[in-house]
Amino acid sequence: MSDENKGAVASFMGGGALSIGKAEMAAALNESAQAGGTGSGDVDYLSFSGQGANYKGWTIGRDKVAPEPDAIYILDPKSAIEGWITWKGGAPVEKHSWSVYERKTQAVPQSQLVDHGPYADGDGPQFSMGISMLDIDAPGNKIEFSSSSKSGRNVLADLNKEIAKRIMGDEPFVPIITLTSEKFVAHGKTNGKPKFGFEGWVTEEEVMAFLAAGDDGDLEDLLTGKYAAGEEVVEEPEEAAPAKRRARRSAA
Repeated sequence: MSDENKGAVASFMGGGALSIGKAEMAAALNESAQAGGTGSGDVDYLSFSGQGANYKGWTIGRDKVAPEPDAIYILDPKSAIEGWITWKGGAPVEKHSWSVYERKTQAVPQSQLVDHGPYADGDGPQFSMGISMLDIDAPGNKIEFSSSSKSGRNVLADLNKEIAKRIMGDEPFVPIITLTSEKFVAHGKTNGKPKFGFEGWVTEEEVMAFLAAGDDGDLEDLLTGKYAAGEEVVEEPEEAAPAKRRARRSAA
């Protein structure tokens, strides 16, 4: 296994370090989703800009590069976070974040935030939500998406609710996604909002086995359950499947 994939295995799902039962995990996700609807290794920060003339859609990293349109990501449900971002003059002046699973002990009430006012329209404290993911073609770097915008919180709140539902239904709850968006017109201006395109849902164990396989890991095998516990994945001869490996797929 390459060092890159060893790091990915260690970081995914907190490497098993987060001690929490499924019922507690689902409850925390649902609580975070409700709040969002109202109000180790390198990290690349993913963002979405969808306002009028400033519309850029998804961008990643300091240079705000557009992700590959057919890139596929594994979301890490145990990385879900929430918090506060206080904006002033269009820039963040204070940030607080915590794991949704440690809300009871780590959350900072809005009443305890520093007052940086007076605020202009659109400034002030805003609730934020976030989650981390791995690009299947570059699993060594963690990617983090967080947002305090209404559309960003909504997409993350919907995700948390669906993950919680699957946890309580004893279904695979790790989402495999693409990054998509939806344009709409508001006040005569074309805006956009982020969306996740779902390729499939898998288990933690399947992701671990896929990542441990390194360069031999195959997306189709992951999505079709061939990394399920106890099932051996038989690789085709290289000459029979030269482009198979971890090939990306376009969202359906």
